[in-house]
This record gives sequence, structure tokens and C-alpha cells, in this order.
Amino acid sequence: MCVALAGCAAGQNAITPGPASTIRSATQIDLPLLAYLPTVDELKLMGEGTAELQVKCAARYGVTIDPQEPDMASISTRYTADRRYGIVNRDEVEQYGYESAPGQYHSPEKWEDPEQPFEVEVLSGTTEDGSPSQLQDKDGNTLPEGGCGLIGSKESSGGHPRSEWDVADVLLGEAWDRLLADPGFQAAEADWATCMSKSGYDFQHRWDAANSLTGDDPERSQDMALLDLDCAEETNYIGRAMAIDVAIQNQLISDNEASLRAALDIQKERLSIAKKALQ
Repeated sequence: MCVALAGCAAGQNAITPGPASTIRSATQIDLPLLAYLPTVDELKLMGEGTAELQVKCAARYGVTIDPQEPDMASISTRYTADRRYGIVNRDEVEQYGYESAPGQYHSPEKWEDPEQPFEVEVLSGTTEDGSPSQLQDKDGNTLPEGGCGLIGSKESSGGHPRSEWDVADVLLGEAWDRLLADPGFQAAEADWATCMSKSGYDFQHRWDAANSLTGDDPERSQDMALLDLDCAEETNYIGRAMAIDVAIQNQLISDNEASLRAALDIQKERLSIAKKALQ
């Protein structure tokens, strides 16, 4: 994917970040690349559309299945930037520490022991022993490799490969890599680490604080989270990081404008396909 994007080949040109805002809430984190991502509600619609297309595909092979519920808890976490720079909401930290507050979405129950015969086979394209499925449609065509799981996913994407519609998500990853290498961000990290060292901790990156926790000790976890956030606020770690990240992302958007516009068009197409599938 990276080879296809102009930002990967354009080199890491010098950036000039704007003023660092004081960030005290995740709602203040505003990144330019997020405008090119679908909203959580749109992702939910596309996930439900994919599931319905898989159901219709299974029916063509004589198998009745229920649509699989999309894991919106995981999807909503991935497609937001609330914790891109670490914990930020003090009220949540005081109550939950490093854990996330209960959200609107919950992960679906683990899918196992299907009630319908051939349910796993029709979705995966393989039998219990791993051999290719011999299920056939009314015309005698055998279920292709990948089964209706793959067929439904391809139909829901309009036949476009992921590399064409997932551009913004890939660029967010590239922006993060560039942020880590930026001297201004490294200075913010150093200031945060110095603050933490006053309490006896030797960390380099902010995520080291949470990663240092071992075992199940909620009180210690919450104490560490509060200290972590105290130092982030004292050094304006989040505001400084976002200012640099925004500058990097604006450059990447400029370098990849055509690919991002095309991805938005595909996103509209995928939404249209999902709506039609659910009618």
C-alpha cells in the first residue's frame, strides 16, 4: 500500500507545526485525516450490509444463516483518535484508570456452535476437515475459495481492493511513524519522562507507563494512570503531539489528494451498496 501512496515516496519534508493547544478532553483532538474516514454509524451500516450480502450468498448455495453482527466496539475504537496520544479525559481516568469507559457499542458474543448445518462451511469455503467445500448453487457452480464470507466482503466493497478505499487509515499509520521520529515530539516525550522520573519511574515513551503494569492491581493501575496524565498535562504532551501530527497529516493529504478523493467516492459507493443490500 505504501508504495502506491505519494506520501511514502515524497520523503519526509520539514514541517512547521502550529501553536500547541491545551488539550483536556478527547473531543478536542481534531485531525485532518479523520475527515476522510467513514463515521462509526457509516461503518455500522457497511458492516450490516456486508453481513446481509453474506446471508444472500449462502442462500444461493442452499444454506440458511443469520447475519453476523459487526464488532462495533472494536471498530469504533480503531476509527477514533481519542487515545492516539494516550489517556486524556481526567474524569474517566479517575474512575477507570487505563480502562475505557463503557461505550455505546459492545462486542458481539463469540460465534460458535452454529445452529444451521453448513453455516461455517458456506462462510469459509472449507469443510470441518479443511478440504474445499463441495456446496453448489442452482447452476451447479461449486462454492469458491473463501466462501460467502469473502464473496460478501468483495460485493460490499464494489469489487475495489482494500488499498483503494483504506487510504486514510494507512496514512494515519504513516503519520504516526513520522510523529515518533519528529524532534519536537521526542522533546515532548523527554519532558514527560522527566516528570515521571520525579516519582521514580524510568520511561522513554508514554505508553511505557501502562505497559509497566503487571498482574491485576486496580489501585496501582489507577495511581499510575493519574500520574501519567498529571505529567502529560504539566508538559502539554498531548497538545504538542497533536500540533505536530496535524502538520504531518496536512502534508500527507497534500501529497495524496487524488487517492483520498477517490477513496471518498468508493466510500459513497460502499454505503449505497450496503443500503441496497438491507432493503
